[in-house]
Amino acid sequence: MHNSDTIANEKEEFKQAVLNARPFKPLYVKFKVFYGCNLKCEMCNHWRETREPPVSADRFKEVITELAEMGTKKIHISGGEPMLRPHIPDFVELASSLGIKVTMTTNGTLITKEKAKQLVEAGLRGVNISIDSPIRKMHEKIRGVEGAFKLTTKAVGLFNRYKHKGKLTIRINTVVSRTNYESLATLPDLAHELGADGINLIPVDDHCGEILSMRKKDIEKFNNEIAPRIAERALELGLIVSDEDAFPFGRDESEVRLGRAGRYAFGFYEKHPCYAPWSHTLIDFNGNVYVCCMTREKIPRWEISLISLSKKYGKVTHIVKSA
Repeated sequence: MHNSDTIANEKEEFKQAVLNARPFKPLYVKFKVFYGCNLKCEMCNHWRETREPPVSADRFKEVITELAEMGTKKIHISGGEPMLRPHIPDFVELASSLGIKVTMTTNGTLITKEKAKQLVEAGLRGVNISIDSPIRKMHEKIRGVEGAFKLTTKAVGLFNRYKHKGKLTIRINTVVSRTNYESLATLPDLAHELGADGINLIPVDDHCGEILSMRKKDIEKFNNEIAPRIAERALELGLIVSDEDAFPFGRDESEVRLGRAGRYAFGFYEKHPCYAPWSHTLIDFNGNVYVCCMTREKIPRWEISLISLSKKYGKVTHIVKSA
């Protein structure tokens, strides 16, 4: 994620940046290019809220060029739903032409034959498509829009159709919550049937409240009955690399306790430093720049607007709006 090859090749520079609290390089940048969404997911606020217009496509293109000059190796495009912006293939093509690997997360419902072909030919290297259950009714209950399952699963097939035109990896993102966890045992079979290369089980975020959060008894049932079946089948099909990937809430009692509190790193960063701030940046739809995606909207807006790439890396300017 943080381009370990670059860090290894420039380890002394990286070491000095860390030791002296100075910037290194924005190796991995997440672009949230749009706030709104066309679905009404129960675990998400993007469709419930209205925000200011996003940064213009021309400005995003300028930033992509500046990031390439600073050594960025990967850009991940997300939202909201990024495909609500018509410029995504242009962003991908520009970044790819500058030597930046581009990936994207989408709900897939707006992917057409033409869009899939454009994105793959533009150089898209990875796409994460959100499917919250292998059962249509359950997926649509969570996503809040009838017909979403058909459109999303079709999108996986469309990307597969043009996969040979590039080096595209297709993964299924699944948010595991109290609503859907009992329905996920056959998720690996659906992913394999659709032609996906992998699955990502994402624990429901702690901002979703008690209705969706996994209780102790839910995690116990998931870990004892559902996750082992997912792990066995997904490993057999090559959709995960370790059975640990099937246990997003942890396995032993201490991990589960932390997982229930939304601490899905299970205390790792209490004992180890996090180096993401030296190599990772989030650029939001409105031009705000964050040192890390985990700090988004968790510190006062006036402070965030001071954290720009121009201050962090000394190059990009005028992207952050004043508070």
